Amino acid sequence: MKPSALTRLKASFLVFFLPLVLFTACSAKTVKPSVPSNAEDGYLHAVASYHNGLYEDAEAGFKRVMDDFPLDPYAVESQLMIADVYYFTERYEDAAAYYTTFQSFHPAHSMAPYALFQKGMSHFKDVLVVDRDQTSTKKALFAFEDLLMDYPASPYTEKAGELVTFLKRRLADRELYVGKFYFKAKNFKGALMRFGAILKDYPDVGVADEALYYIGESYVKLGEKDLARDAFKTLVSKFPGSPLTAYAKDRLRGG
Repeated sequence: MKPSALTRLKASFLVFFLPLVLFTACSAKTVKPSVPSNAEDGYLHAVASYHNGLYEDAEAGFKRVMDDFPLDPYAVESQLMIADVYYFTERYEDAAAYYTTFQSFHPAHSMAPYALFQKGMSHFKDVLVVDRDQTSTKKALFAFEDLLMDYPASPYTEKAGELVTFLKRRLADRELYVGKFYFKAKNFKGALMRFGAILKDYPDVGVADEALYYIGESYVKLGEKDLARDAFKTLVSKFPGSPLTAYAKDRLRGG
């Protein structure tokens, strides 16, 4: 029996249009982005992107793990990895924020000392020259000091100690710079505040002798002879090898 016209029409539709439908469905399935079915797969995929320098993909992957699996341990690891992504892409402010959050919420985690050290390094990257605002210097100093206090046995302790010394010297140099500026401008009381801050906060970084000298000179300018002599005597007794000691002795002799 010959097929009817309607039957032939249906057959033609199947021949020409069904493959197109199947191809479209397969194509849609192919281009659909894969969503990890568990936290581990998502984390490892993001780590691979990170190591391949695909930082945007890595950031998105770690955030997806945190959003989709917030109670999984890999969400904690992802938080730290996002901080690393920001650090290595020079987004230091964002990095410091994530390192801070990680260490604050997970102080007993094995990577907490690392997070605190990296927080300090994030601020350290923004440390400016001595004649500029030193907010980042102070933030870095506080982070490294916290590391020394909270994790004294960590592998980052030695380096943190070195950086603490460097940053204190930077801050002392800043106070000395401003103090000298005030001294030259004949704002001797303002200068005394700056030089005094060095003796109070940074007595062991190598500029205390210079601070004492200018304290003495500031008191001379203010007519406070007894206070000036005390400053010069302290300079002579505590820093006998300083090149400023000769000037202090001359002042004590009435020079």
